[in-house]
Amino acid sequence: MLSPEVKKEIQQVMKKYPDSRSALVPALYIAQREVGWLPPEVQDEVAALFEIEPAEVHAVAGFYNMLYKDPHGKYHLEVCTNVGCKLRGSDKIVDHLKFKLGIDFGETTTDGMFTLDHAECMGACSTGPVMSVRPVHHELGKYYENLTPERVDQIIETLRDDGFPASLERDPAGPPPHGGMAEPVLLARVDKPDSHKIDTYLADGGYAALRKAVGMGADAVLQEVKASGIRGRGGAGFPAGVKWSFLPKGVYPRYLVCNADESEPGTFKDRLLMEYDPHQVIEGVIIASFACEVKHAFIYIRGEYGFAYQRLVQAVDEAYQHGFLGKNILGSGYDLELTVHRGAGAYICGEETALLTSLEGKRGHPRLKPPFPAVEGLYSKPTVINNVETLSNVPHIIARGADWYKTFGTEKSTGFRLFSLSGQVKKPGVYELPHGTTLRTLIYEYGGGTVDDKPIKGIVPGGLSMPILPADKLDTPLDFESVQAAGSMLGSAGVIVFTEDMPIVSLAKRTVAFYRDESCGKCSPCREGGGWLEKILERIEAGGGRPEDLDEMMRISKFIEEQTFCPFGPASVWGLQSAIRLYRDEFLAYIKKTNPEGKAPQVPVRPIFRPDVGKPAHPRD
Repeated sequence: MLSPEVKKEIQQVMKKYPDSRSALVPALYIAQREVGWLPPEVQDEVAALFEIEPAEVHAVAGFYNMLYKDPHGKYHLEVCTNVGCKLRGSDKIVDHLKFKLGIDFGETTTDGMFTLDHAECMGACSTGPVMSVRPVHHELGKYYENLTPERVDQIIETLRDDGFPASLERDPAGPPPHGGMAEPVLLARVDKPDSHKIDTYLADGGYAALRKAVGMGADAVLQEVKASGIRGRGGAGFPAGVKWSFLPKGVYPRYLVCNADESEPGTFKDRLLMEYDPHQVIEGVIIASFACEVKHAFIYIRGEYGFAYQRLVQAVDEAYQHGFLGKNILGSGYDLELTVHRGAGAYICGEETALLTSLEGKRGHPRLKPPFPAVEGLYSKPTVINNVETLSNVPHIIARGADWYKTFGTEKSTGFRLFSLSGQVKKPGVYELPHGTTLRTLIYEYGGGTVDDKPIKGIVPGGLSMPILPADKLDTPLDFESVQAAGSMLGSAGVIVFTEDMPIVSLAKRTVAFYRDESCGKCSPCREGGGWLEKILERIEAGGGRPEDLDEMMRISKFIEEQTFCPFGPASVWGLQSAIRLYRDEFLAYIKKTNPEGKAPQVPVRPIFRPDVGKPAHPRD
């Protein structure tokens, strides 16, 4: 079924990787682009090209959400239904789309034009509700943000009449809302015309830090980054310079991977950097690779970020053309290859070892640690993994020095941070502020306060997986130590705000549903436990809850937290655990009101859309 031209294209992609197996997901994207989906015989053809067993290809294709195992319509529509968009009205958009198209999730219109699905977080929490549109014979899709029912109607009719637009740029064009310090650093360029192009980057002093770095020498660069105290911005907060120093001396080849798989709900700052200042990211990758004596680096970007991927690839090409990548960079004798690699829809691949497994062309299953990636990472070689925001700081640290960097933040949480603010606030967006800025300042001074000035009920300070903080923690400084002392973690600095009118049962159910859906399935506590928790919450919401359900959910979640193979397990239940601890009275009041006799009906069937009736069978929250 694959044409000779497509087979040749796949073979060319295979040559870009140290191990050709890494090209398997890109190859499946290419095959899907030609055929429209991945029937078994197409997967078998791909297996033959890679000289691996068909079962291995089938396993990979079945793991990732963006690889289609069934035929789709001309346009695949996916609406984000996660907490960030839910708090901004995505439920109404979902109902409107189902009614307009006359189909439910997982179905295709009778004319074959549209297939409709829900999506987990799409990294557009400040501009939701959001819908992704991907044509059947395209590899990349386009986001439509700030949706209203009227805009949805317009988009559908435009797709019917005019087809898919040529540009993947944001609609409306330009970066999402952002702000922060009077003199921004990481966001200094994003509002400038053509900020993504190398000519404007060079005009603003871009790649001067790289020139300085190669003059300093690898060890001096490493020591400067270590002295700055910068900690990882992906969630764990581990000191970046210390991580670099863990690479065993004299062991080569070694690799660097930039983790751009920004899939933690409530987090959308890396997307802004990649779309509107990609050369800042690339310069950070090059400097870090130089310091770590790496000759081949990778940027692993989540598959949904089509526009960001497009701009990164263009920026990498420009960097090669100007001699900042490739052989003998800046006449230093240092060589570096940089490959941009797309994921295919799997939250677990944000975990560093699962990312490495995915990059090797396999299902994104996490690995046991130790050995840690610095010792045995990509292709079993020493590997450094850093987040997009972490690496974007590196050129500024080298250009201005560690002492300058430490003038921001606190003693143990140095520097500034990109805070992703979303939920029920008036001005959601990305705000660049020093560590130590309080939640109150972020939400009220920069975020404009809550929608309709409603009282805050809770705040998630570091992405959806982090424990909820109650409203009396508003004066908590946003640094690693202070947030932990308050009872949560800073994580990815994705701050989600919800107000008193948000039902905690509904919020908890949607949170648990996300982690149940995104479990990689490797170990049973996470694979099975998430489903048990979701069924209990569905039953509670449907009016069949009992007071003892709360203790049962805490028991199950504790087992998941302590017995899972990787950090995904604990992160999947922290939100629920904190919700029960903080809002137990609300859970109990809901249970008493909806099931006063304590009866336990069967788990309800999920709501089904019935177009013959003309409206959803069950109103959404």
